[in-house]
Amino acid sequence: METNQHLFKELEAAEKLFSEGSIKNAQKKLRGVLKDSKSLKKIPNKLRHKINAAISKSRYFDEISSFATNPKRNELINMLDDLIKNPNENPRKHAHKIHEIQTQWQVLDLSSKPASKSQWLNFNDLTKKAWEPCKEYFDEIKQIKISNALNRKEIINNINNFVHDNSNNWPNSKNLIIFLQKTFKDWQKYAPVLNEDLDQLKKLYFDARKPINDEIKRQEDANKEKKISLIKKVAEISSDDNEKNISEFKKLKDEWSNIGPAGKKNEKKMWDEFNKNADKFFVERKQQLTDEVNKICDLNKKLNNDEISISEVKSALNEIKDAKNTKEFKNINKDIKSKINDINIAKKKDKSNAYANIYNVLLGKIEIDNAPSNFKNTIQNSLDNSESNIYELNYACVKLEILAGIDSLKKDQSIRNNIQLEMLSNKFNKNNNLTTNDMDSLINHFINNFSKNDAKTTHANIWKRITKCIDKLIS
Repeated sequence: METNQHLFKELEAAEKLFSEGSIKNAQKKLRGVLKDSKSLKKIPNKLRHKINAAISKSRYFDEISSFATNPKRNELINMLDDLIKNPNENPRKHAHKIHEIQTQWQVLDLSSKPASKSQWLNFNDLTKKAWEPCKEYFDEIKQIKISNALNRKEIINNINNFVHDNSNNWPNSKNLIIFLQKTFKDWQKYAPVLNEDLDQLKKLYFDARKPINDEIKRQEDANKEKKISLIKKVAEISSDDNEKNISEFKKLKDEWSNIGPAGKKNEKKMWDEFNKNADKFFVERKQQLTDEVNKICDLNKKLNNDEISISEVKSALNEIKDAKNTKEFKNINKDIKSKINDINIAKKKDKSNAYANIYNVLLGKIEIDNAPSNFKNTIQNSLDNSESNIYELNYACVKLEILAGIDSLKKDQSIRNNIQLEMLSNKFNKNNNLTTNDMDSLINHFINNFSKNDAKTTHANIWKRITKCIDKLIS
């Protein structure tokens, strides 16, 4: 009775699988029920009806499956037949095509009712014929596999020779790892090999590498112990002078870098623990860095608000030790340069304006005390001039234009040519006339040859040209 109930449950499970579309699993359940039902002396009618209904449903799905898959199987058979009649010129591609057709056939067998006997025999016979053009290709592949096996044996011999030559004085683990990586790369290069050679070669290869791997493990274990010792030493650092603690930690860090690897599984974990033990030393320094950054920001704010001088800022920055590589430190230096540049521009503008006003001083429109100090004596002397020397005024103007790189008027071209010849002659004769060869000297030359008694538009126009030169020549 228990067995009957079990079979009913199995049939119900099969029915559910059929309804869900899991045909293969349902048919597997049904085959199990049929097998178990044979052990019964008599099959109850109700169970027999259920079994027959399940068998009918299974056949129905087989027929549906055959109806759907048989055309596909026939298509694969036709593809093989066509491949036999029109073989691919490239044996490799020909072989890949056959393999592709075989894979599709197997998929159909797994997903539906297996092919009929006649279909299978036909497919199998055509497959054998289709493989015939690949014979030479397979012979070539076989030779490659044999050659690869010989190369792999050579690699094994090289490893054995390396072990023999170095076993009494092993290189460090890093170099051993590099050696094994290189041999593995060479090993991978010589693949595939014949199936009958594969297992033996793999065993010989791993046996040859074992002494090296054992030595790497031994060295890594020794390195691990050394690094554990350094981790403990970091934890034991406890000077009242924090900078001394940091200095001691850096020495241990140098020792760490000179120790070889402790194994992939341990290395990162140990390195993190090593540094974590030193974190406490950098709390104070970090706070000092924060304080210095805040100080820089405060200085920068005061600088930009003109609450503090540049020299005071520079003096304060000399006390900065830890924040010199911060963006705040770079920004304040950038702002200092900008401030200095602004000051220089303002000074240049003030100087240009002061120089430009010299003409108004000469005319008496502005008090002489407003003139630049280096021209006051000359201006005072010029007040005694009864008339202007227009040639010398033009001379001073044109020479200033040459110094400033400004073109002169066409009417003054002859003066310009004479001045350029004069300057060239003085250069070669090393007889520089310093009194008329720089901006201030030439302005004094203009003042010495000017008189307000005959001043007119011509004089003013010459001074306007000189003013343009002053703007360019003031540094």
